[in-house]
Amino acid sequence: MKIGGFVKADYIQDFDYVGDRYEFELGSIAVDGTPERELGGISTFHAKQSRVNFDFRSKAKWKNGKEFPMQMFVEVDWFFDSPTMRYNTRLRLAYGVIGRFLFGRNWTTSGDLSTLPGTIDFSSGDALYGGRATQIRWQDKISEKFTYAVALEDASSQIDNIYNLDGASRPLSPNFAGMIRFKSNKGSTVQLGADVFTLNWKGPSTVPNVSKTGYALTLTGRFIFKTTEYHDSFSYGGGFGQGQGHKIIALSWDGKGSGIIDQNNLHLNPAWFAFAGYSHYWSKRLNSTISTHWAGTELNNLQSDETIAKAGTFHANLIYFPYKLISTGIEYMWGMRENKNGVSGEANRLQFMVKFKFN
Repeated sequence: MKIGGFVKADYIQDFDYVGDRYEFELGSIAVDGTPERELGGISTFHAKQSRVNFDFRSKAKWKNGKEFPMQMFVEVDWFFDSPTMRYNTRLRLAYGVIGRFLFGRNWTTSGDLSTLPGTIDFSSGDALYGGRATQIRWQDKISEKFTYAVALEDASSQIDNIYNLDGASRPLSPNFAGMIRFKSNKGSTVQLGADVFTLNWKGPSTVPNVSKTGYALTLTGRFIFKTTEYHDSFSYGGGFGQGQGHKIIALSWDGKGSGIIDQNNLHLNPAWFAFAGYSHYWSKRLNSTISTHWAGTELNNLQSDETIAKAGTFHANLIYFPYKLISTGIEYMWGMRENKNGVSGEANRLQFMVKFKFN
């Protein structure tokens, strides 16, 4: 058994209005001409990102003598955005592994955690794809350098009901997810991911009961190379699809990312995301990361002018490690949000942190 996690304290200074005080959610940036824009910035202290995890590992032995690796992993933090749930415990991960099967709540199969930039901000750029999902996953090796996984995952959607039609969006089948991944001897990776899912609207006979198939294709990678005596890394990723805007954080803020239902049909919106980041070690104890993240969608003509159409951000930080288990640093963030009607808003934020790792 291993107990892991960290304690992290953050001080955040906003110079412009951002609706989410705890992470740099691009969808919460106030656009020009709104009352929120006039409120300006605010300062915030919190320790919500602190987390604890428990990792149990053993082997399962069958009657024929064959052994399978067995693992149970549980992780919690306190990162609810709602002020009323400010320090409520939140289940991040909870899964079990036996052999090649994984059951439980884990990062989505087509996502790639290794490409997340080393940002101080919890949202990691906010234009990323995926998230955590309860799932049944089969994962295996093709060779020493190639692995793959396929899964059935919890499905969700965000359908814009502009006419207030009776009925609701209801998941009728799981999300089918998969990935194939290459990892070099030096640790560099390239991953291709895919999701196929249905979006469904169910209502009375006067409303269309309709199902549409959505999809997403993603390509992510991380190159590790030696520039001095230390290793730097360059991460990148991107993807596109139909009806998958709810899986892109920046586009999901207003709850309209998947598409729109009208009296005749369900219309899915195409969406895309892209990001890149570079991490450099100035010395053994000093590291910097710069990254940029963008996402956008082609909205239906019927959707309101205030619907999020595009968002982007830039991050730059400097992190110092006075001790191997302790780090402190500062990060600058700039972000923008643009609505369907072209009205946009920008925001600037500074975040300072101190972090204590368990091990």
